[in-house]
Amino acid sequence: MKIDIRNLSSDLGSNFSLKDISFEVGAGQIVTLLGRSGSGKTSLLRCLAGLRPFSAAACNIPKPFGMVFQSSNLFNHLTLSQNIKIALVKTQGKSKKEAENICDQVLTQVQLTHRGDALPHQLSGGEQQRGAIARTLALSPKVIFYDEPTSALDPELSLEIYDLMNALKSEGIIQVVVSHDTQIVKKIADNVGYMKNGELRWFGKAQDFRLEFPKLEQEEQKYLQLYQ
Repeated sequence: MKIDIRNLSSDLGSNFSLKDISFEVGAGQIVTLLGRSGSGKTSLLRCLAGLRPFSAAACNIPKPFGMVFQSSNLFNHLTLSQNIKIALVKTQGKSKKEAENICDQVLTQVQLTHRGDALPHQLSGGEQQRGAIARTLALSPKVIFYDEPTSALDPELSLEIYDLMNALKSEGIIQVVVSHDTQIVKKIADNVGYMKNGELRWFGKAQDFRLEFPKLEQEEQKYLQLYQ
């Protein structure tokens, strides 16, 4: 199982486009997409998640897949458990008992069994994001796409999300993460993709990124020094 993208392109309007992007991510790996604002990393993520049109010579993305956004996007009027069960019942046709069993499993997985009856506003930021991940895990995804999952969290709460994402590697789930958080490269990323002007300028192993960044354009040095 792997993501295999070959020559992906997408016209995003306003004289900006994604250009001829190719990369591969294996089972149980985390790839982090980096780059300045406007570099195209979020647009690429949305193409992969089917939220933007694109063309590609080859595009293999295992299904099903899920997406976790910067905001947890939990339904405010539903408890955490109800947020998890609603998609199972409404879109997958699970019985209430099946949905309850799956809900219990994923809440245990994200260490939120004690918060199932809480409304989103009663959860901390870290709990909300873990809840959003639990909702995605309930649908048994092979791939999870994350758009800035820790940008609204303080460093301590971010570590909770890193630990959870790292644990999901052992289940073979592929994780693709757009992030400005420098710690994610050091702590959990297996691969790094660096984007600029809609192009994937560099892609490789996370441990090689610090060695490769001096070879990138001089104007990028100040940004990239954050990743030393």
